[in-house]
Amino acid sequence: MRLKSLIFCVSVGFFSPTVWASGSAAPATDFTISNSSHIPGVTLEPGTYTIHIVNRLSDRVILKVDSVKGDVHSTFLGIPNASVQKPSASGPVKWANPADGSQYLKGWYFPGSTSFVEFVYPKAEAVAIANSNPAKVPAVDPESEGKVSDNTLSQEDMQLLTLWLLSLEQVGPGAAGDAASAKPSIKAERYMQVASVQRPVIKALPHTASLIPLVWLLGFCSLLAAALLRLIAHSHISALNHQSLRE
Repeated sequence: MRLKSLIFCVSVGFFSPTVWASGSAAPATDFTISNSSHIPGVTLEPGTYTIHIVNRLSDRVILKVDSVKGDVHSTFLGIPNASVQKPSASGPVKWANPADGSQYLKGWYFPGSTSFVEFVYPKAEAVAIANSNPAKVPAVDPESEGKVSDNTLSQEDMQLLTLWLLSLEQVGPGAAGDAASAKPSIKAERYMQVASVQRPVIKALPHTASLIPLVWLLGFCSLLAAALLRLIAHSHISALNHQSLRE
């Protein structure tokens, strides 16, 4: 009974979601902006805010921005982008050109990070940014996947949303030759992860690691050895009985 209980505990622990969690939260970073700026789903007015990574996944991160006053709370997605040139200091990076007359933040460089985190905007905002900047803009379209609004999505929903890259290109009959007849249009393509989120390599298990797997393995080996000894002893007794009958 004890062995069955031990096997059950080990099985539950191995397949538990907490064991396979992709990443954990990071400390909040304070920042102050002097001009109105947009982040995914909300406008930040001049003031002081905090930003931190809520969770790290294989192809995306979940970020949260809060105002010091407590009147702004925004949770949204970001993706690692190693192609963006690292600035001289950590902090926000703006899109080069305003979109619809408004300034949008492109992403964030966190202290000690080797990769830039680019913000993922809802489709409408991403289209506006792509129309003003010659770049591929990360985007999500929750409504096309049966979600009501990006601002009210849970973290579980954010993990399942399809990521897109939107860019402005010339399309139409004259796209390949006559530029005058070509019309600008938004091109959407599925996001392919180009840089994995680097994680620290664990060189050794901490001293607080559980010994339950080792105990289970030793117990299993002991049972196997006991069964083998019993089989050998049974064979030996049978051989002696057979020899006695012959005599």
